[in-house]
Amino acid sequence: ITEDGYLLFPESYLVLSENGNTVKQKYQTINPKGFYDVNDLPSMNNDADVVTLSDKNMVVIDNLKYTEKMHFPLLVDVDGVSLERIDFNRATDDRTNWNSASEGVGFATPAYRNSQYLQADGGSGVSIPNPLFSPDNDGYNDVLNISYKLNETGIAANIFIYDSKGRQIRHLIKNEQLSMDGVVSWNGINDNNEKAAIGIYVVYVELFNLSGKINKYKLSCTLAGKL
Repeated sequence: ITEDGYLLFPESYLVLSENGNTVKQKYQTINPKGFYDVNDLPSMNNDADVVTLSDKNMVVIDNLKYTEKMHFPLLVDVDGVSLERIDFNRATDDRTNWNSASEGVGFATPAYRNSQYLQADGGSGVSIPNPLFSPDNDGYNDVLNISYKLNETGIAANIFIYDSKGRQIRHLIKNEQLSMDGVVSWNGINDNNEKAAIGIYVVYVELFNLSGKINKYKLSCTLAGKL
């Protein structure tokens, strides 16, 4: 990135591009000093690619394999739309930890906090810290966070979403092994890749281990929107 010294502090933001002025002309920013021009920055494909961050000794710090399918499915066109990480304390390869930048900020937040940023609330068991969400890509509660904290290893999960009439609309997580604590996010899209209707939903979580022990949780949430 640079042969010179540059101080980048934790939880600060920096845009790397070949021409920061071009980015500023296309998107608004509240941190115009948070831009750094890089000579011959590798291009990245919109449909799918890999981004790896490493130190000067080529030790990998972070790695992301992304596709355009990680964007909010209801966007007609994702050209010029940033793919944002919801919480940088969650795993990079967690696909539910990514969403499109909000239309309300112009689809990008260069050099400042992501519009979709939502920090996980680490409670015990399984919980939904904020059960009211509105997946309209306006940058405010666009996803539903389902938090979990386990007391043993080797736990896998199924997470289902049911509507108020008891119909399954989304199988969010299928037999996925969990870490000791973390978050799974739902963006309001059903299994038919359509936006779920406004209303109350039940989040049904099954936690199980190889010995057959099963813990079940039923949590409610509300999908809100403009009428």
